[in-house]
Amino acid sequence: MNTTELLPGQSVDEKLFRLLVSSVTDYAIFLIDINGYILSWNEGAERIHGYYGDDIIGQHISVFYRPHDHERKLLSYSLKQALKNGMHETEGWRVRKNGSVFWTNDTLTTLYNDQGNLIGFANVSRDITERKLAEEKKAQLNAELEKRVKDNTQKIIANEIRFRKLIENSYEGISLFDGELNIIYRSPSCERINGWTHLEELPRKALDLVHPEDAPLMESQFKKILQNPLEPIIVNCRNRHKQGHYIWVECIFNNMLHDINVQAIVCNFRDVTEQHNAQLERERITSDLVQRNKDLEQYAYIISHNLRAPVANIAGLSGLLHDMPASNDDQANVLDMLTHAVKNLDNVILNLNQILQASSEANDQIEEVSLSELVKTIQLSINSLIQKSKATIEFEFSEIDRLLTLKSYLHSIVQNLITNSIKYKRPYIRPVISIRSAVTDNTIVIYFKDNGKGIDLAKHGHHLFGLYKRFDHTVEGKGMGLFMVKMQVERLGGSISVVSELNKGTEFTIKFPLCLMAI
Repeated sequence: MNTTELLPGQSVDEKLFRLLVSSVTDYAIFLIDINGYILSWNEGAERIHGYYGDDIIGQHISVFYRPHDHERKLLSYSLKQALKNGMHETEGWRVRKNGSVFWTNDTLTTLYNDQGNLIGFANVSRDITERKLAEEKKAQLNAELEKRVKDNTQKIIANEIRFRKLIENSYEGISLFDGELNIIYRSPSCERINGWTHLEELPRKALDLVHPEDAPLMESQFKKILQNPLEPIIVNCRNRHKQGHYIWVECIFNNMLHDINVQAIVCNFRDVTEQHNAQLERERITSDLVQRNKDLEQYAYIISHNLRAPVANIAGLSGLLHDMPASNDDQANVLDMLTHAVKNLDNVILNLNQILQASSEANDQIEEVSLSELVKTIQLSINSLIQKSKATIEFEFSEIDRLLTLKSYLHSIVQNLITNSIKYKRPYIRPVISIRSAVTDNTIVIYFKDNGKGIDLAKHGHHLFGLYKRFDHTVEGKGMGLFMVKMQVERLGGSISVVSELNKGTEFTIKFPLCLMAI
């Protein structure tokens, strides 16, 4: 059907109107009869729905609706609403000729003839898919935003509850002070520490709870706190308990007066009375042990000194007896044994004095010691031994050279290990001694390695550092060197271990705490 032809009984004005409608491209405008069959079709309908007029005129309007809409009887409902109200506007998804869908705004208007009889409906449709998609995207964004706001609100509430619970059940007490050091807040956990509930009235000033002897210290510290925002300051003092006695507390102050979210001096504190009393007890026990050790050393000195005189007399008398002519061979043998026993006793007393002397040096002053300079000094002192054995001493202390320690102890340790390596060298092989330092796992490590005879650790390892323990009787010795080394290393807070293989050499590893490192 040509929608622009003049129909029978149609006026020129009607034809012009039809021409005007047919030329509209933004709206789909078409007529349907009372049964829903399409009677006319304009250019806008062709552009929006994808049908040419000859293809669609005469077909039922239901071709534009999805199966789901048919099940809902959406078209029937729209036509009934138009009949009831004269016009019905609706929006929904419609189907194009190619099967694609679009969102449209439809207006159905009833048409009547001059006699008042219903002759059909006028349908005006507009493609508003872009607006629909934009609205859906906006709605989705709003929904996501609302969800985020809801989630964040829940997180904030949960965090606030968690934070409140942490504060209320914290092991530490938390107090807030203003710039005048008035108490403006106390956490509920304070009650467990000092007996005061966070709801009770107590002295407003922080200093009113401090022990009078600690008040001057606290006043000076508070000045420091006010002058140093955001710098944590730790103070130990005695604080008055609600029951009237004083407890020791460790306080960490942080000046956050300038933080708009806090505007207070924050104090985290905990009861350290037990630790403080335990420290006092440790100091008392340590002092007592030191005094007892001094008394024992003094006693040992007295014993060794008093023994020396009678031993010397016995040695002299045995010498006189030895010079006298013996009446028989048995007497001579007894005198020889007596002389030998006296000599051994004298050596024991001399060794005891040597050990006591080394032990007493622990009271020497701690000083900075250079390992490289120490080795050079030892090389000079034992130069004749080095020359005689043609020994080579190599050392490398680039990683750490300077220690804060007892120089006499460290000198004794290094010299003993060097002389041992030279003494127990392999025949016809020049001794090579390598000494180096390192820092590993927060520990200072010194390695002594040689190419000497080595030690059978499986046989002798369990008493290697014992007093008077000797494993090679081809060389003269007392068996005191390694005993002294171990004793002095441990007095310096260190430890010593050994790895050795027969006829290949020995390596001693000495470890000291990192606090001995000189800065």
